[in-house]
Amino acid sequence: MPRTKLSKQQLDYKEGLAHFKTWLKMNKQFEDRGLHGTDYYVRIVEELEAKVKQLEAKLKRKAKK
Repeated sequence: MPRTKLSKQQLDYKEGLAHFKTWLKMNKQFEDRGLHGTDYYVRIVEELEAKVKQLEAKLKRKAKK
């Protein structure tokens, strides 16, 4: 059976479906870790803010020397 070329609309649909399935898989992994919705991103932002505070304190200590 020869392969037929897919139209642009069909290719766009398949690509969108692949992205959606990847997104669902990633969300499932987050849910397994106990993270729902934006919890993951909120946690990352909090970790980065803590690191910034730590580095700012380190810069202040170096500036005093």
